[in-house]
Amino acid sequence: MSGTADIVPVTLHGPAGPLAAWECAPLPAVTVRGTAVLVPGFTGSKEDFEAMLPLLAAAGFRAIAYDQRGQWQSAGPDDPAGYTLGDFAGDLVGVAEQVSSDAPVHLVGHSFGGYVARAALLRNPERFRSLTLLASGPSSVRDINFPPPQLVAQMIEAGGQQAIWEQMSAAMTALATMTAARQEFLHTRILTTKKANLLGILRTMETPADDAAALQASGVPILVGYGDTGDLWSPDVHERFAADLGARRVVYAGVGHLPNEERPQQVCADLIDFWSEVDARV
Repeated sequence: MSGTADIVPVTLHGPAGPLAAWECAPLPAVTVRGTAVLVPGFTGSKEDFEAMLPLLAAAGFRAIAYDQRGQWQSAGPDDPAGYTLGDFAGDLVGVAEQVSSDAPVHLVGHSFGGYVARAALLRNPERFRSLTLLASGPSSVRDINFPPPQLVAQMIEAGGQQAIWEQMSAAMTALATMTAARQEFLHTRILTTKKANLLGILRTMETPADDAAALQASGVPILVGYGDTGDLWSPDVHERFAADLGARRVVYAGVGHLPNEERPQQVCADLIDFWSEVDARV
């Protein structure tokens, strides 16, 4: 579309192999204000941020989203042991260094991507200007409307990627934004994502991070954004977590676990406002 920045496929380097990414850079007439890296969650991919990337670029932020190791179009090991939180966090730190070697980046993590973002920030806080946790609560074993990770892993061990698709597809089909083409893509994506990725993430989910104090002590500004209807974590859990983090908080009325897809314009407006405030302090 004329006047709108294009999303360009790029390949980033990861210790486990190439990482597929999308980049959306501001048009030449737009002043570049910084770089943002967006990290998808469990069963997700860069496509989860498709509506957001051009909006962020229009505001002057070079925006990069990538498939984590073993997700969709990214390479990854065939052994679940190669998908520890440390592995994911190391990939993210490497991505930040590749896309912005001379300045810290604004970091956005959706759901499990928020866990990865938290771990990466604590590993190398100097690489990140801010952290946004989007529909990403404190833990996957406490205060969450999600089956125990061990049970989900057993289901995948027995039935493969198709088994988790059958569990998730009913909820996905109910989304107002869902089309037949989108549903077909999501099905293909889950079947293509490595089984080892899914099992490795579920193993990682079994151990709560309990990192709120360390994140707050890092001094990196934090934003917590979530919907108030049907997210995996109830609003009061998100609210408590934001308080523990000393974080700014935004709530999306009538939205569940996918504010990035259901309210991309509002999410981007909140991100731009938050990042502008953070950058003004520097």
